[in-house]
Amino acid sequence: MKEISIIIVNYNTGKLLYDCLDSIRRRVDADFEVIVADNGSSDDSVSGCAEFWKDGRFRLMECYENLGFAKANNRAAAVASGRILHFLNPDTELEDGISDDYKEALLHPDALYVNPLVNRDGSPENDRMPLPLLKDLLLWNFCRRRARYWYKGASLIISSDNFRRIGGWCEDYFLYAEDLDFFYEAWRHGIPVRQLHSVIFHLGGGSSSSLWRPLEREIMVQKSNVIFFRKHFSQAQYIASKLYFLFHTLFRHPRVLPLYLRAWHAVRRQDRDLDGISENRG
Repeated sequence: MKEISIIIVNYNTGKLLYDCLDSIRRRVDADFEVIVADNGSSDDSVSGCAEFWKDGRFRLMECYENLGFAKANNRAAAVASGRILHFLNPDTELEDGISDDYKEALLHPDALYVNPLVNRDGSPENDRMPLPLLKDLLLWNFCRRRARYWYKGASLIISSDNFRRIGGWCEDYFLYAEDLDFFYEAWRHGIPVRQLHSVIFHLGGGSSSSLWRPLEREIMVQKSNVIFFRKHFSQAQYIASKLYFLFHTLFRHPRVLPLYLRAWHAVRRQDRDLDGISENRG
């Protein structure tokens, strides 16, 4: 059994994957393994890392098709031997101090851990966000310490025991909102969320940024949000959440509002079409 299993889902990330693996090789001095689950990449991201596959600490799991983020993570986690699992995006680079963070996670495996993420320009990225439930959204504005929250899933550290407790990554999502669901399940199972100390650079430019234009991406985000509410909550709670974000976007980010509304309309139309197909089949 290893102390740490670092799990990376890759899809056409080019040299970013090499730089991520190199940062692990240079920065981590714990007893670790790396499992790269490749979702059928067609670029040279896997072949460009050939030197790592000769190192017994680095393992390539070829999925041969794009399984999506959650399913590929679960497949890799199923063969991981680490007491602690670190789910890491391929467009990230670790910095000094990560080994101390691993020690903290090993000593206190009760929590779900995140690291501060920093963008290319040095600005912070991984601010915590309230769960998109009306109760937590209101608490966020009036009594923030009582609100439940979540972070972007570019770097999540959790014990293998707690990972199994929450049921792993929910495979209902192909991309987006699986990290929201992951944090919600952690809160639901009484697993506290804590932030570690070492910075992780999130360089962006990974697979999802090259797949879709802004509207297509926003549609995918909102589709995943629908799945989250259908899984856990009522239609009324979904509508309350959407109305909150509608007014929030109107007053805080008015230039984004047309994109938000177009995506919401597209998702609602697709939902109605699917309901009509189901009724006709019935």
